Amino acid sequence: MNGDSSPTVRGTIVKVPDANPGLLFFNGQQKPFTVEGVWKSPVAPAPNMTVDVALDGAGAITGLTVVDSNQLNKERMAQLSGVAQERGKEAAKLAQQGVGALAARMGTVALASAVVVWIAWFFLPAANLAGGFVAGQSYTFWNLLGTDFNNIAQALGTGSSVGLLGMIGVVALIAPFAAPFIRTPWSHYLYAAPLAIVILGWLAIYMNENKAFGDVAKLAGSSPFSFSWGLYVLALAALVLASGALKKPAA
Repeated sequence: MNGDSSPTVRGTIVKVPDANPGLLFFNGQQKPFTVEGVWKSPVAPAPNMTVDVALDGAGAITGLTVVDSNQLNKERMAQLSGVAQERGKEAAKLAQQGVGALAARMGTVALASAVVVWIAWFFLPAANLAGGFVAGQSYTFWNLLGTDFNNIAQALGTGSSVGLLGMIGVVALIAPFAAPFIRTPWSHYLYAAPLAIVILGWLAIYMNENKAFGDVAKLAGSSPFSFSWGLYVLALAALVLASGALKKPAA
């Protein structure tokens, strides 16, 4: 700042003075300027330089001071931060409205159960493989659907694939969210889709691990493979969600 009591505005140098006056952009307009008597900084003016413009009561330029680059960066960061906060608030508000609208259509219990199903499906431990046969491993239900325990690489978690059952499973997870928007007599049965795929997946996983570790279990007295608590959370949430299949769709 220039230290006097004149009002100041932020401006940008468009053209530096040479044989002709320079051009300064501020308050949405361009004005000519010269450096004599008004330039207050030790550095020479340059194009695109940001300056504080001091004005008199008539709007004439009385002083030009270069804005420090550090100060300018701080102001820009503060501005960006403010914009980001506002956008974040707007996004959160829209998300809240969306969740509220979805809960109104699905029901709070059904929506909460569907969210738990997603979390348990992708993140909770559904099974464990004890060390000794291979290095100890923990698998989510999603991992189990794409793991062939007869393949050592897949059993170690380095070569698993999604597989057809996994792809069908993803569609089944989406189905309950679509159910309230489908106006057909059978749409409420979509709430049971996750439970159906959990049952089918469990059968496929059981046959897979029994084929791989059945002989080991007979010789050692126990199988290195065991289901974990995440599977029971998944099954319970899918069962609660499937109860929505008993409800008829709203008219």
